[in-house]
Amino acid sequence: MSRPRPGRVLWLAGAAQAAVGFSVTSLGAVLVLLARDVGAAPGDLAWLPSTFGAGLVAVAAAGPWLLRGGYRRCLWLGGGGLGTGAVLLALAGTVPAAVVGAMLLGLGAAALVLATPALLSGPDAGRRLSLVNAAASAAAVTAPLALAVADLRGGDGRLALFALTPLAALLIAAAPRQRHPAPPGRPWGSTRERLAGPHHPATPEVPPPADPAGPHPPAAGAVRPGDVARRWGQVVLAVSVEFCFSVWAVARLQQTGLAVAAAVALATSFPAGMALGRLAASRGARSGPLIAAGAAVTALGAVTVAAAPRPGWAVLGLVLAGLGVAVLYPLTLAGLMSAPGMSPPVAASLGALASGTAILVAPAALAALGRSVGLGAAFLVTPVLLALLLGLRRAAGGLAPAPPDREATSRRR
Repeated sequence: MSRPRPGRVLWLAGAAQAAVGFSVTSLGAVLVLLARDVGAAPGDLAWLPSTFGAGLVAVAAAGPWLLRGGYRRCLWLGGGGLGTGAVLLALAGTVPAAVVGAMLLGLGAAALVLATPALLSGPDAGRRLSLVNAAASAAAVTAPLALAVADLRGGDGRLALFALTPLAALLIAAAPRQRHPAPPGRPWGSTRERLAGPHHPATPEVPPPADPAGPHPPAAGAVRPGDVARRWGQVVLAVSVEFCFSVWAVARLQQTGLAVAAAVALATSFPAGMALGRLAASRGARSGPLIAAGAAVTALGAVTVAAAPRPGWAVLGLVLAGLGVAVLYPLTLAGLMSAPGMSPPVAASLGALASGTAILVAPAALAALGRSVGLGAAFLVTPVLLALLLGLRRAAGGLAPAPPDREATSRRR
């Protein structure tokens, strides 16, 4: 596989994440617009945002195959699914057509989520993931505004989804061509194979002889299931907190007395806070205390949102929550990617599965809790999730550094 230069890789990942941010954030507004256009109740279309989570679970299962030989298949599937789904969802005049469009959109966005950590794997992954996720958050701010403007100008607001088609075409065109596929079962080859190049194949590795003294503790580079499970759980909890705010911010703002249009507009304060937080984190995302600080700021924002008596306080809480939660997903995902013994394709697949699990479960669970105790009080579950995240991190002893051979490979790229 011919890998592009680091600058081009960062550009590809940023473009992919911008497309994901725009498409996923638009689903809430598209739900309302589509319900109006087809004459359905919004509750009948509550499944729409879950298409992204379902797509993540599906691509996670196929992740090792999709990433075999590199990330080209993911970019093709992501760009093709995202562009086709956006067109179908923008033009859908019936619920079945909208179902197909939403599923393709969710599948395409999920493939791009899978491709991103594979593009940026390495010892500096935390900083670069924070940077490209800032692009996703910035695009997320523009999505509801674009839909609102398109609708107010006399047309169907869903037509704003056509803005995704040029970006989808660019991702497909920019996908690198596969010239030297890696051996089956080893998607990018060993470190020596990548460094040797196609004209100087590496000497096959000979397994060491069996030790007659019996089994020993796993080597430092061996996969440790317990460690991987703790890192995976941190990603699940980080995404759960983020999507609780993303999905239910508008509803909470409405409860403080805002009209629907004003609530939609002011809900962009959460992704705006995330964009600022991720830009700041991209300057020093390898600092250990960032996750603890982000969790503390997010918890403060959650309490403010939960207790807000007026819209201004709720907006302040959303900004604080966005600033704090901004660092959680990039850094916990980087921790999963750096698990000893994990190949980038497997780690990226587990990351997609973690996000899909969180998106399918957490917003629905918050809604169910909100029906019992009120949505404001339900937001207080997010500090509990954050405490669990910090507990898992403490049990894991922090994030282990990437293996030396991966660091050397990253520097040579």
